[in-house]
Amino acid sequence: MKKSGDDFKKKFNTLKYNCRSDDATSNIDTKVRIQSVLDLIGRGRKVLDIGCYDGYISEKIKENGNDVIGIDISKEGARLCNERGIKCIEQDIEKKFPFPADSFDVVFGGEIIEHVFDTDALLQEIQRVLKPGGFLVLTTPNIASLTKRIHFLFGNTPSIEIGLISPDGKEKGAGHIRYFTINSLEKLLNRNGFFIEIWKTDFITLHKLKLVTLGRMLPSFGYELIVKAKVEKTSDK
Repeated sequence: MKKSGDDFKKKFNTLKYNCRSDDATSNIDTKVRIQSVLDLIGRGRKVLDIGCYDGYISEKIKENGNDVIGIDISKEGARLCNERGIKCIEQDIEKKFPFPADSFDVVFGGEIIEHVFDTDALLQEIQRVLKPGGFLVLTTPNIASLTKRIHFLFGNTPSIEIGLISPDGKEKGAGHIRYFTINSLEKLLNRNGFFIEIWKTDFITLHKLKLVTLGRMLPSFGYELIVKAKVEKTSDK
């Protein structure tokens, strides 16, 4: 039986997978990424956090001196986010945002674009709500990371991506429907009116090691892509 994108997202949400909850953000992996995001966003800005789930990172952005609003498809996530004192709208981010044009200085999408079916439409909507001079901060897994390259070399899938549940039923899939290298992400952004101003990674993984310094030297081999992209938009557009 054929399932729609909405069916997929609703089913995926019931698995309670989300890398932005308190449990997941207690590890060093995510702490490095969050600090990079906070540094890129800066302070004193109006920020839209798309796919914010329970608002853990939204709260960090707010604590860093910003005004934050979130959007998430999860009813439970929106409830938890609002309980943190972050206004969150329960909505699929692939629908039109409920904001007028030129509303935000920054749009943040953390670990979300790899779950999106129509990435061009999403980026065009992000461009619409960004103010002239505004920018987008994205994080997404790097399909060209050192670990994934090694997996591919030996003919293995880097993670559980063949379905929502692994064949033995023991592991949850990541729910990713696409992956990016820095080159493919840049092409996608460019054709939708964005240009990358800064990009970096968190670290390079090698077995159980997480090599932050090496990641700074060789970011294309890093675990994550962390990008700041400015919008090509003038005040009379």
